[in-house]
Amino acid sequence: MRKREEPPARWTLYGLPIQRGLALGIGAPLYLPTYGMPIWFDPRLFAQDEDEWLAIEYRMPTEPVEVIALVRDLHDVPPVLAPYVRIVGWIVERPPEPPLPHAPILQVPRLPPMLPPEAPVILDAHAGVAYIDPNATLLARYQSLLLRTATHIRYHLEGEHLPVHTWDDKQVLIGGVAPEWEAVAQIAQRGADLVWLTAETFPEAFASVAHALGGKPLWWFDPLARYRDDAHWQRLLRASAEMNLTLFVDSTETLADARDSLEVAREALRAEHMPLGTPGLGLYVAPEASLPTVEPETAPLICWSVPKRTQRVAARLWQGYRKTQRYGIRRALLLPDAHPETLAIALGVEPYALFVPMDALPIAKQQAALLGVAECREWLLLRLRRWRDATLRAQPDLWLQQRR
Repeated sequence: MRKREEPPARWTLYGLPIQRGLALGIGAPLYLPTYGMPIWFDPRLFAQDEDEWLAIEYRMPTEPVEVIALVRDLHDVPPVLAPYVRIVGWIVERPPEPPLPHAPILQVPRLPPMLPPEAPVILDAHAGVAYIDPNATLLARYQSLLLRTATHIRYHLEGEHLPVHTWDDKQVLIGGVAPEWEAVAQIAQRGADLVWLTAETFPEAFASVAHALGGKPLWWFDPLARYRDDAHWQRLLRASAEMNLTLFVDSTETLADARDSLEVAREALRAEHMPLGTPGLGLYVAPEASLPTVEPETAPLICWSVPKRTQRVAARLWQGYRKTQRYGIRRALLLPDAHPETLAIALGVEPYALFVPMDALPIAKQQAALLGVAECREWLLLRLRRWRDATLRAQPDLWLQQRR
């Protein structure tokens, strides 16, 4: 006789992710009448006078209580939450309008007509599902993931790990290039703000890589993305729950296929009730390739490979900069070195991130902080018109000498 499977939760709500993320907390059904005194309810509302108000306030908990709020409308929340409550997720019926809170949001077709006032809730806005009063197995699965993710994230105070601000106070991320998964940890420890990876296979354990990154983004260029099977995309979704992962592919067609493959994998894994992430997507542009027509919806990130400092390469970068700036697409560059002229050309196209060889990370951060984005942009325009001018070519070195 086949054993009957235990349902994942007493209530399972499926819906549309408005803002992706994972959250675990006490459910607060704010759309229902409140009976008793749930932990999220403000006890001061029962005070008869100011003295009783102050007495209740004195006895209130000091530790925050994490709550997932269930409401019909995000902008019509009754003022009944205690001051020590921290809302870590939202489940709504009606589509919310901006501005949105910085928390996962799931829109469901209909909220349950009856719920207990303090049931534990798992909100997986990556998979588009919420579990109200989950079973022990599911609760342990999500708790362990959230605990691992929390221990992965580190806040660096050392100077070599702090983000770079240019001479005119523009933040630019400086990353390193890893040819294999084994080099990711070493690059992250050398002070890289993010890591560019070119491996073609998965590591044996994603948890160890995520721990080594310490919350830093990993941009993975996969030249074989168009040939990947369903199992690969499912594993990618699981990996993105562990780390801040962005996948780069080499064509807009492959980018569209990757987006479709991830949605198919997400639907396949939803029935398994596994924690999933949402990997970002970006477009890699090879050295000699021309920039295709892209929009922010199709490719919010573009990374160019810059093999050398030539007038042709600089002109191609400037053309790409003008195209992407029009649509607000973020730009990143893979640089061959940290030479002052290379950095000046790169900063001239207002990049979001720069990648250099691992050995060049410290000097790249030091020199990028002494160059200004605006002055490099003006310098690049002049340089394109007078490429052989020796005085113009030496200008970045002169700026560095004056500001050291």
